[in-house]
Amino acid sequence: MSPDGQFKWDGERWAPLARGYREPTSWTRPLQLVTAAYLVLGVLYSIITTALFLNTATIERTVRASGTGLSGEQVQQAVNFSVGIVWVVVAVLAVISLLLAAGSFLGWRWAFWVTLVWLGLNSVGILGNLNAIVHAENQPLPVGVLVGSLILSAIALAIFAWCLTAAIRYGPWAMRKPGADT
Repeated sequence: MSPDGQFKWDGERWAPLARGYREPTSWTRPLQLVTAAYLVLGVLYSIITTALFLNTATIERTVRASGTGLSGEQVQQAVNFSVGIVWVVVAVLAVISLLLAAGSFLGWRWAFWVTLVWLGLNSVGILGNLNAIVHAENQPLPVGVLVGSLILSAIALAIFAWCLTAAIRYGPWAMRKPGADT
């Protein structure tokens, strides 16, 4: 590597490096794999828990317990609408998470920054999950599922901190500029 980090000796001549070229560090691949695995795990958890616990019966029980004062037919319409919205939201979030998981696995630089924000948003779930656990009687999900979500949010916070540290120390996906000191 040339001292200025712009060229690499290929054995015969100095070849220019591609614009934006970065070299992986010992953190790079583990960070990418852990992030991708977390995102896929989050999708699986979301789909499984939604399928098992967010159905018309549990949502209807929650609506009736909240004392909305809706009639029987209005409750049923609200429940059906809610179930549909829940599945649309789960599907959209799953697609985003799987795209980011692919980007993490493949080391796409843009995916690093979007994933960093995504992990930060997932980390905020710690507060929502703690609140849901405290007020579990108003939730359609069992406390065990809420605790699982809390654990996933805590893992998101840990990975977020790791990604942020890697970005500050090296750059996106813990990849440093050529010629940069370790």
